Amino acid sequence: MSNVKKIIKNLLVEVAGISFEVRKWSQILEDRVREVYAEEKKKLEDERPKTKTSSWGGSYWGDDVEITEPKKEPEPEIDNYGSEFTHFKYEDLSQGDEGITDTAYIYADELYITPDAMDDCPGINKGISGVLLKVDLDGEGGIDVEAAQGSTMDASFEVCVIELVEDHMVMGNSFYDINYKILYAEREEESPDWGFPYYSKKDKKWGDYSSGGYGGYGGYGGYGGYGGYGGYGGFYATTPTIEKIEINGEDYPDAYKDFKVDKWIITDSYRTEYDHWKSGYDDEGKYIVYLNMGIDSTFGGSALTHEIKHAYDDWNRMRHGGKPIRDSWEIKNIYTKDFEKLVLGGSFNLNQMLASIIKYYYLGSNLETPAYLENEYDNVSFMGNYRETAKKMMKFKASNFTDKRGNPAKGLQQSWNKLIKEYDIPLFRKFENVLDFLKYTEKYFNKRGKNILRRIDKMRYVHDKPAPEPVKSWYDKPGKYDKYFKDKRWTSDKNKDDDDTDDSNQLKLPF
Repeated sequence: MSNVKKIIKNLLVEVAGISFEVRKWSQILEDRVREVYAEEKKKLEDERPKTKTSSWGGSYWGDDVEITEPKKEPEPEIDNYGSEFTHFKYEDLSQGDEGITDTAYIYADELYITPDAMDDCPGINKGISGVLLKVDLDGEGGIDVEAAQGSTMDASFEVCVIELVEDHMVMGNSFYDINYKILYAEREEESPDWGFPYYSKKDKKWGDYSSGGYGGYGGYGGYGGYGGYGGYGGFYATTPTIEKIEINGEDYPDAYKDFKVDKWIITDSYRTEYDHWKSGYDDEGKYIVYLNMGIDSTFGGSALTHEIKHAYDDWNRMRHGGKPIRDSWEIKNIYTKDFEKLVLGGSFNLNQMLASIIKYYYLGSNLETPAYLENEYDNVSFMGNYRETAKKMMKFKASNFTDKRGNPAKGLQQSWNKLIKEYDIPLFRKFENVLDFLKYTEKYFNKRGKNILRRIDKMRYVHDKPAPEPVKSWYDKPGKYDKYFKDKRWTSDKNKDDDDTDDSNQLKLPF
């Protein structure tokens, strides 16, 4: 880095779109939340039942017992997709037929990606980022997982994804239906029979089950011992549930002086978001920021920086007397609550072409660009390659959505009619004809794409942040999954990006 760049960087706390006040708070919140989580986890471990008889005749963890090594069970076949889970049950039992359904949805980003999954399916953490998964249970232990309409997932990740979804079920974590109602996976019997004491996040108490084994695998402790289960008959780790953490900003004067948040309120949620509807000055003139994020041992990182950047932008608006984000033109005309529903998965009910456009409207908005710049600075691709997003927006053409005669592609107008009728998005409702909307969108995307690309390149130049080398999202050596994917041979993302024949109107959602 040149001397001039160093001087500029030292004099300014925000340079080329990067806010160092944001990064300071991000580190503070990450450290504090993880500290609280560790304290709660320790409390649960101390409360955990000390003795338990397992299905193999030994005793579970406890200071007063001797651990007996279980008999080693054969590793299950790779194509055994069996599960003891038979259905999903609504958190609100008034929903559905007796509160039960066979289908649920989950964003891949909400799954914990185990070390074994990363070994068996290299590139999975990036390859499935933003994919909305549809999970079907057949009532007899069978499970099927696929990318929901509007999302795409490479077939080579399927085996690992099914295992991760089952892990999510075993952990007692939530799923949701098409209307975002909370669901939990359950078995046909009244109570699980896992053969080990476990802590239920849903019921917030220790279970007391004395026989059986995890997932029908007879105590198989696979998946790299993720979360502490595996090994001794499927031992399940303590997983505390923390609904909310409040952090007083003035306790951290060095960060507070540059970004004056009086209180941070972090609520445990399957979504990751800055709540611009609730954040702002309270009746006493105190500035409160509300964040919704999963509270666990992995809290933080670039995802947290992304959300705090939204909070920082909103604070700057309000402290100078400007309109808060919730009153901005984009929120009122595009990024409405109905638009959020589409971004969060509702768009899979629409024509897939419209679903991809909606993602671009989200990614390219003036509200999101500053936050994604922070992720580009970190070279974090869980949000998607934002520079490539900008390039694709620049190449967006309305003609890609029409037939040879210039008419809308089959089903597109009908899907557009459904969108503008059922979803309150004022900008979209200005266009009754989908072709008029596409022409407007082409001009808007092309202009926004150029703007975003310029800002990214400026940020990388000023901060001496070269773009990361392309990573391989395909595996290039034989492995145990070859018998399923023998025709799949893996190529570099760079080769895919340089190929202009690909569909420039498809983009993976970065959640």
